[in-house]
Amino acid sequence: MLRSYPIAATVDNWLHDAIVGIIQDVHDKLNAGENITNTQRTWLNLVSARTTMQRANTLVGLIGVKSRLFAFKDEYANLAQPDREVVLATLANQNEIVNLLNRTQQPQVISQTYPLIHDKAKDLFVFCFEKLTDLNVRAGQYSIIFSNLADKICPFCGIERVMNPEETAQDQDHYLAKSIYPFCAANLRNLVPMCRCCNRDYKKNKDVIDGGLRRAFDPYNSTPPEITLNPTMIVEDSSPIKFDWNIDFLTNAEEAETWDSVFDIRTRYKRDILNEYFDKWLWGFSEKCRKNRLRGYLGNNLNPDQVRQELAYYQEDKADNPSTGLAGFLEPLVFSFLLRKYDENNSRVISLIRIAVLGQQEIQDIEAA
Repeated sequence: MLRSYPIAATVDNWLHDAIVGIIQDVHDKLNAGENITNTQRTWLNLVSARTTMQRANTLVGLIGVKSRLFAFKDEYANLAQPDREVVLATLANQNEIVNLLNRTQQPQVISQTYPLIHDKAKDLFVFCFEKLTDLNVRAGQYSIIFSNLADKICPFCGIERVMNPEETAQDQDHYLAKSIYPFCAANLRNLVPMCRCCNRDYKKNKDVIDGGLRRAFDPYNSTPPEITLNPTMIVEDSSPIKFDWNIDFLTNAEEAETWDSVFDIRTRYKRDILNEYFDKWLWGFSEKCRKNRLRGYLGNNLNPDQVRQELAYYQEDKADNPSTGLAGFLEPLVFSFLLRKYDENNSRVISLIRIAVLGQQEIQDIEAA
């Protein structure tokens, strides 16, 4: 992940907090031997104990929440107390999102052990998630995120733009799949906007943490990985020169590998960016050098160190101001790779850069003189 979202976007989490609190109260009442009736009075008492008056009125007015909460309660009441403790612990566990992502805590699931409770929980929390749209909570969350994105580019790929809030609604995906971890389906900490390509074509319903087997970036608190193209190979006997682009992660490697596995980052960068734009990027470098020659900034008889200096300057300029979108940050990495190969005295790269800096015709004129 290339940048994280502001944690302030998760603050308006009152509906999730209220439902979790009500389930905790139901748990305590059942353990105390109370009979919880499915009446409006019971519902009002449960809601008012966990929300302010204004929020209570809003929650009571959300048609469908009460019936789903009571359906969950009825199934929950059928369990023995030790089993209820397991379910409640699972509810808490699935909302320890930070710890689940960094693998300091293993996820608990009940789809196999308590399938009826799992289904009731999914019905309740997914319904509450859908109600976040009616409450404008999701719109508010996305507005905060969009305003904090400097370049309005999807941080999960760096390629596609994210939608302006005034356009059609942006995809806001469940980072931890709601089908596996239903108790966090309405938790704003688990809702992350991403471009439609990332969400619909790549992530889909994948289990980001693979049942606790891998670490994943925290969308609200992560450091981007350092990316390198150094493992790239020059295709032997290719003419003109071709590269077998290879992307590696120097930092946050475990999270970055998950990022690649979920969003197919390496394939997309190689296929859609590096293979498509290398010639354009090299042409841009060549054009800058051509104009510098015409303006008298560059001589025609540069030695190898001076040619290298032009490449290094261009790489520095691109690193300082990379292009926005289409994973433009890869362009300075390409020139960094070429610079490394130049320093390794790779004859094909030296020839490529010499032509870019001096021009093909100028080199022919020099060699003919």
